[in-house]
Amino acid sequence: MRTLYLHIGFHKTGSTSLQLALTQGRKCLSAEGFEFAALGKKGNSSGAVDVHKHDGRVSYSLNGRFDQLLRSAVGEKVIVSAEHLSFFHTAEQIAEVHKICRRYFESTVIIAYVRRQDRQAISFKQQAARGCERDRSSSSKLLGHESGAFPRLTESVRDYYDYAAKLHLWVDHFGGQALRVRRFDTGDLKGGDIVTDFCALLGLSPELESCRTNEAVSRKEFLFSHRLIELGLDPQQLKKLKPRLQQDDSRLEPARAAARAFCLQFEQSNRELDRCYLPHVSGLAFSDDFNGYPEEGNDQLELADIAEWTCDLLASGLRNPLALRDALLIRPLQSLCEVSGLTPEYRRQLEALKRSLERTAEVPQERVRWWRLLLGPKRSGR
Repeated sequence: MRTLYLHIGFHKTGSTSLQLALTQGRKCLSAEGFEFAALGKKGNSSGAVDVHKHDGRVSYSLNGRFDQLLRSAVGEKVIVSAEHLSFFHTAEQIAEVHKICRRYFESTVIIAYVRRQDRQAISFKQQAARGCERDRSSSSKLLGHESGAFPRLTESVRDYYDYAAKLHLWVDHFGGQALRVRRFDTGDLKGGDIVTDFCALLGLSPELESCRTNEAVSRKEFLFSHRLIELGLDPQQLKKLKPRLQQDDSRLEPARAAARAFCLQFEQSNRELDRCYLPHVSGLAFSDDFNGYPEEGNDQLELADIAEWTCDLLASGLRNPLALRDALLIRPLQSLCEVSGLTPEYRRQLEALKRSLERTAEVPQERVRWWRLLLGPKRSGR
């Protein structure tokens, strides 16, 4: 009986490490009777899912590459990894996946790794900060570039982090016996990593070499990149600045209360997740311990940051860097103006300074490049 092992993510749960390990271990897999089929050279088949954004709403659709991928596979036991499938949140989307899987396989096993929403969101929004322009990557389209470690709770964001509702849909179409759900936490994974855990889940005897990838983004790159993208800075200008931002190794840490508040938005979903798929002593499928976060966070761009990092603007060869600095200063100054308890005179002085900066602020805007129209939609796992 031909069986498909379909790894659907979620994002930021070690998918890149798993895909690289499966790619490099193809010979070992073949000796065990498994074929690893992939669209990308690094093992990621997320290019089978198109991510669209219109009027602030993000939508997803399966393209013809998924059918082509499954049709080209010849093994009796085939592995496919595509974390973009975790975007799907409607019955119609998953029904289409099911229809194509049944066309080529008698049996399909769905494998999902999930991570507590606050931790996943921080990591996924860090991914969006690695880019240089708005809505180029899937993480940018979904999470945006507003200030703070966590995204604004749009309808699309709520759909994405409602794990239980999505997994119910996969069960509805593939059956409860087809679903394997794992908690992405070192203490819960066999061997402490996703590669060893995945092999154990499939009953693989060869131990594939773990390929750890470091995709962390420093606080400096996170704050500067998100704010500059939000301001509409020309991506070519941001690319000039990126090497200096990436030399920093500071760590972004949101406040404990903010992390808890974000996670609480999905409490009902997590209770359902706990009841049906991932029982935990907390009753919420995940640990309810937030003590790893500090009392006060550092996920906002402050005046002191801009003062310290202005040298990077000046040294990167940007167009009109001082005007760009003035544009960056306006929001922190506005926040100071809104602080309660300020004397009228102090508030007046701050507002005057903000108005002065508004006159000199300028952000080099993105230029229309005709060749970008030839690239087509971005098809990667990012």
